[in-house]
Amino acid sequence: MKKRRMSLVLVLVLCGAAVLFAQPMRMTTEERVANLKKELTLTDEQAAKVTAILKESEKKREAAFDKSGDDREARRAQMTALMEETDTKIAALLTKEQKKKYEELKKERRQRIEGRRERRE
Repeated sequence: MKKRRMSLVLVLVLCGAAVLFAQPMRMTTEERVANLKKELTLTDEQAAKVTAILKESEKKREAAFDKSGDDREARRAQMTALMEETDTKIAALLTKEQKKKYEELKKERRQRIEGRRERRE
């Protein structure tokens, strides 16, 4: 009985640790658009165009991963360039007020990315 209880506790602790240390999942294109629509109050037309931009970006991202192989620096440079290209295309669709808010969101995103990089090093 004691062994059984101890085994159960061990399993629960291991499951809890797995949840705590799991990598956060990347948002889907639909989730990203829904988030931007909410944060920037995008129109339906803007949201449709952002969806197309993000889907194109996703295809380019996958192709870049396939091409870059194990070269992390090359992949990082490609991802940075792709992110900037995507941001520029999205910003071109936005009003002045939306652009201001989008810049704030990008700043928050950069801070999250830097935080993840620091934790890895």
